[in-house]
Amino acid sequence: MYFQSVNGQQVNHISINDRGLAYGDGIFTTAKVSQGQIELLHLHIKRLQTGCRLFKILDVDFSALQNDLIECCKGYKLAVLKVVITSGEGGRGYSRVGVSRPNIIIKISEFPNKYLEWQAAGITLANSSIKLGINPLFAGVKHLNRLEQVLIRDELDQTNYHDLLVLNLFDEIIETTCANIFWFDNDELFTPEIKDSGVAGIQRSEILRKYPATKIVKAKISDIQRAQSIFITNSIMEIVPVINYAGNELDIKQVHQFKAHIANIN
Repeated sequence: MYFQSVNGQQVNHISINDRGLAYGDGIFTTAKVSQGQIELLHLHIKRLQTGCRLFKILDVDFSALQNDLIECCKGYKLAVLKVVITSGEGGRGYSRVGVSRPNIIIKISEFPNKYLEWQAAGITLANSSIKLGINPLFAGVKHLNRLEQVLIRDELDQTNYHDLLVLNLFDEIIETTCANIFWFDNDELFTPEIKDSGVAGIQRSEILRKYPATKIVKAKISDIQRAQSIFITNSIMEIVPVINYAGNELDIKQVHQFKAHIANIN
């Protein structure tokens, strides 16, 4: 860990009365830092604002937060920034009556070098046996209630695969353990709809902006089994091709060509 702070103070602890700990009452975002700059910072700030509005977490000065983040990250050539906002500290019970101001946690940590290897060589992907619940109120939001992902990651740790494809209770493709997913079928690009489950990632939104021909669909396993190529993406790993899905070899050259194409679009 390079840097940690809570409400501007460089500490590595937080009160046991924090509602993020007690109830998962908060939101977060994770960004890539490159050459002292936070990539897509405006989108990460927008994500935090959207989450705070949804969860009614008030009194966050986002202009000051953005300035703090820029200052904190200046000295890092390559790192990972994580920002957590909880609703604050409170007593026993779900009610927010009497809760303190929000707590803002900033963490800067080492960049996972494996992602650089993944970007070039691709990853292996299999199916998770754990399915995401249906919750349209929170779908798309990166909130602190991540127990489903913890269990899915535990399942992944028992395998030799790099990642797992995750469905929801409707048997619809949603995401992987920590990334959004895209695939090419007959040279058309597809990605799952994020309305009932899952996280709508920053990189996902950038790909949709740069490549508006992408089809957002409700898809089943049978749909992705027809894919010519597959890739996963999040803010840290960016675009990572899948070289093998459930034992089937895939074309990663198409993914590298697509990545080069959208890299030239502002």
